[in-house]
Amino acid sequence: MALTFFKTPKNKQFNYRPIYWDKAKEEREKRLKTAFEDTSGKDYSDALRERMEMRWRRNSGARARRNTNLRLIAVLAFIALLFYYIFLR
Repeated sequence: MALTFFKTPKNKQFNYRPIYWDKAKEEREKRLKTAFEDTSGKDYSDALRERMEMRWRRNSGARARRNTNLRLIAVLAFIALLFYYIFLR
């Protein structure tokens, strides 16, 4: 057994728990909540409006991606034709 005159410092320990935000899960829970709540009168129209907005947001993202992909394909085709015209003709 060795004798020590000085204490060696121990490593610091942290209790870090990362917090994640799941947007899809939050939207899914919101849809379930609106689906199971009482759908009479004004509540029904508000719930319907929220569902339509969520669906529009989902579809608008897909539409934007599709437009971006088509634009990219058109630009690449134009560059390929320009390359062909300048260098291979």
